[in-house]
Amino acid sequence: MVSRGASGALMCVAAMCAILLWGCRSPETPEESAVAAPATPATDSVREPAVAGAFYPADPDELRTTVEGLLDEAERAELPGQVVALMAPHAGYMFSGHTAAAAYAQVQDAEIEAVIIVGPSHRFPVDGIALPDSTTWRTPLGEVPIDGEICAALEAASDRCHRSKAVHRHEHSIEVQLPFLQVALGDFALVPLVISDFSDENCSALADAIAQVAAGRSVLLVASTDMSHYPAYEEACRVDRAMLETITSFDTEAIRTRDAELLGEGVAALGCTLCGLGPLIAVMDAASQLGADSAHVIEYRNSGDAPEGDGSRCVGYGAVAFCGPKAAEPEQDEDAEPDAEEPQDTALEGEVGEAQQETLLALARASITAAVNGEELPDPPTDAPIFSEPRAVFVTLHREGRLRGCIGGLEARQPLGEAVISAAVSAALRDPRFPPVSPHEVEDLHIEISVLSPMRLVESPDEIVVGTHGVLVRQGGRSGVFLPQVAPEQGWDRETMLSNLCSHKAGLPADAWQHGAELHVFTAQVFAEDEQETGRE
Repeated sequence: MVSRGASGALMCVAAMCAILLWGCRSPETPEESAVAAPATPATDSVREPAVAGAFYPADPDELRTTVEGLLDEAERAELPGQVVALMAPHAGYMFSGHTAAAAYAQVQDAEIEAVIIVGPSHRFPVDGIALPDSTTWRTPLGEVPIDGEICAALEAASDRCHRSKAVHRHEHSIEVQLPFLQVALGDFALVPLVISDFSDENCSALADAIAQVAAGRSVLLVASTDMSHYPAYEEACRVDRAMLETITSFDTEAIRTRDAELLGEGVAALGCTLCGLGPLIAVMDAASQLGADSAHVIEYRNSGDAPEGDGSRCVGYGAVAFCGPKAAEPEQDEDAEPDAEEPQDTALEGEVGEAQQETLLALARASITAAVNGEELPDPPTDAPIFSEPRAVFVTLHREGRLRGCIGGLEARQPLGEAVISAAVSAALRDPRFPPVSPHEVEDLHIEISVLSPMRLVESPDEIVVGTHGVLVRQGGRSGVFLPQVAPEQGWDRETMLSNLCSHKAGLPADAWQHGAELHVFTAQVFAEDEQETGRE
């Protein structure tokens, strides 16, 4: 055991080992855990940080700077409705911090009174569901109060819920979430729950109890889990993407089935697909009872993507948002003056000139090159006013004639230059359908940029013009989008395009566009490397 007076180098090595090895340990007996536990005790009322200085910085200023930086880099996804729950990883920030930030960016500055976090136990076997036996949790960023009312209500709702100081004292799966929540939300109350029994009975009891006590409250649910432990990089990507695909089905039985199938394949060194399988299933079930009806992958990475990682032994990290339907639009007063007639098409307010197109394409390539090599991103251009105008942008990547990534936003939230940098990096590294672009692939990438107009709702599919309009479909909390160039590239007519949009992009029935789904259209100025087309919309 290394003493507190050991050298900084030894402490760093010890911390790295702890971060990697605590990922999916089987719960130990209390006696074994007591011997292995860190020395910092918790008082009767305050649970002190157990892994500060190992999983995340112990210095308050360094920690806040780290978390704020990660959240600033994260993008707000275009989600169909209110975020009811999140799936977020719990490894050391050097490995999973970027993915955790991607999850919490979706609720940043939201008005949330309490956060219920369900995590797996890495040290103690837990009988039922372990509630905290404290009134406050402390991190280097300050104290977070425990929501005593919700905890008491959980105890009343299920006899499986009980208080435990020992289970929580050194458990990291919840602690590492708190600095992100402290920065993203500010003030909130915490309900930390830990389980090691992932059976249907225990998960269902927990889900029912959470749904009962959270109904009618401003509550966020969080499932704390990492993904595959410890296959080689390519297998980690394959296994994790298979699990993420299943998670988006919002079917907990399918998740258990896929978990068993993947573990039964005999993948070398694969210890689990989700170390928090039980917490995820319980949170998804509770979220469903609270109105969530869709799951959306925000980001995927694994430890092999980090500079400190080992590609031969990886742990996966996913960020997923579980959403409810979008809040209903306020009803219009029948006596109020009608809105001015909406234009038949909302065009771009100002097109990107040919010289600016070349600048943006070069910017996208430079951003991707820097990102995949772990270098500092370029600054956005400022030599033309249009670069500072807020625009909605998508960046599409092809390699050897095949799609290699496509990410962007439908709303104009960033200046054009910044939006291109963000979308290019995300398309290269964060499209959950593909592994991150590697440095040797960059030269072979073909980059295409789409600058979008504002969207408008159409009353009839007949208003959609193939090749002119991009289309967003929405129904029942699910959504999907095709850019204007997709249908012509695939040789689709309008009906085929809409059917594919519903079934393949939104997870809806193929004929949903004929049965009440909302259809929104937009135009786009599309330009690409090697084909500087300026009038294509």
